[in-house]
Amino acid sequence: MFKSINLIYKSIPFFLKGVSMTLQAAFFAMLIGLSIGTILGILNCKKLKLKKLQKFINAYVLVIRGTPVFLQILIAYYVLPDFLGINLPPFVAGVFALGCNSIAYVSEIVKCGINSIPEGQWDASYVLGYGSFSTLKSVILPQMLKNVLPAITNELSALVKETSLLSTIGLLELTKVGTNIIARELDPITIYLSIGFLYFLITTTISFMAKKFEGALQS
Repeated sequence: MFKSINLIYKSIPFFLKGVSMTLQAAFFAMLIGLSIGTILGILNCKKLKLKKLQKFINAYVLVIRGTPVFLQILIAYYVLPDFLGINLPPFVAGVFALGCNSIAYVSEIVKCGINSIPEGQWDASYVLGYGSFSTLKSVILPQMLKNVLPAITNELSALVKETSLLSTIGLLELTKVGTNIIARELDPITIYLSIGFLYFLITTTISFMAKKFEGALQS
């Protein structure tokens, strides 16, 4: 028992570096997912009727959601650099892969959130003289945000956990740091339990903050 506690204490600086890299990767991937995914979700809502563009968006979502995240990471790190003729560091390739994956899920969340708003909201806005863009900005999106916040929170939590897959391309995130410690100290039980606790702490913190934000929106 004392040996395990001592190992955890010695590993804290390494865990902190791993947590930092995990949070950075998740943050930038979510930034990509939220920004582009929100735009695609808006463009894909049934009210706009952009049929050709919506077919392309739906095809993208179908491919991304129908293939493993792990495979997407490997393609971003091993295949994409050869195709583009450039070298991508593990962090860039990993964030790109997770970001592209998040785009698909966020776009579907936003699309469904917009489509769930009653048609009467649009009609009432048009009667008041609002255009389509003004209606989206001032009426539809604020209501949509309240509806989709739990799903967006789940997506962010999933991204944090999916960063563990980036260990396979050499990124020193939390899981990779843990496996390095295990190779050196030969105590997988202590380290894996510590890693699991840290992921749990991160995701529960995200959920707590999201609930606070959701409460602020509803008040």
